[in-house]
Amino acid sequence: MKVYKFNVKILDTWWTLLKNLSDDLKLELASRLIDSIKKDSPKPPPVNNGWESLFGAWKNDGTSAEELIDFVRSSRLSNRKIESFD
Repeated sequence: MKVYKFNVKILDTWWTLLKNLSDDLKLELASRLIDSIKKDSPKPPPVNNGWESLFGAWKNDGTSAEELIDFVRSSRLSNRKIESFD
């Protein structure tokens, strides 16, 4: 594996942050790093990164679009009149 100059700079930055850790913490970190590159180490379960996971508050609860619009408008504290684009 070839180590490039910019990778060494990244390692130097990390080392500056980590060099003052206790020996026990350094050993634990080294162990975790080694475990992370082992081929047979258990992989964490996949995380659901689908777009639907981002919109949990807006799941379909049977409310129509018109009802949501009315709810939002009635919740406003401002009394300005909304002009249509017509």
